[in-house]
Amino acid sequence: MKTLLIRMPIISFLLAFLTSFTILKMIPANANAEGLKIGIVDISGVFEKYEKRKDLDQELKNLEKEFQNEINKKRKEIIDLDEETQLLDLGSESRRKNEDSLERKNVELEGYAKFAERQLLRRYKDFFEKIYDEVVKEVEIIGKKENYDLIIKKEEPELKSGQISDLQFKIGIRTVLYHSKAVNITSKVIEDLNARYLREKEIK
Repeated sequence: MKTLLIRMPIISFLLAFLTSFTILKMIPANANAEGLKIGIVDISGVFEKYEKRKDLDQELKNLEKEFQNEINKKRKEIIDLDEETQLLDLGSESRRKNEDSLERKNVELEGYAKFAERQLLRRYKDFFEKIYDEVVKEVEIIGKKENYDLIIKKEEPELKSGQISDLQFKIGIRTVLYHSKAVNITSKVIEDLNARYLREKEIK
């Protein structure tokens, strides 16, 4: 039975999927390009430094640990029962009952492991969707408050890859090739998100 773990590639895939949508405000048809106020947001940087993400990530790790502990407990029961069974006489009624119990426990363990994995995948997906939605809303608030015409997500994926399909995907999700530091509002988004989250925690 493989160890139940939600590995980083799954998290990276979810993050890449959720950040594949461009964060922007629609530009009016009559907008003067020279007068546009443009901002850039590093989505990965926001996810990394958002305190709520860190807290939720810890909750998910705790849940994963609980599932793993239960799996280890069930696995030990099976091992102990199997060792007990090996000491019983072949063909005896007690050995047959133990073997039936072993088969049932193995099926239960496999079913529980699949259930736990599905639950964790769903929680991770919901978690990233929730955080991404909060980031988008915060960007919209800043955009409206400070009169931005356009706010674009910044994505700088690591291009080293062994597969051409992976390389094409990483190139495809990169939306900004160059920007000046003056238009980067990532730190503003992070500060506002963390300030809002801190106020929410104080109220609870």
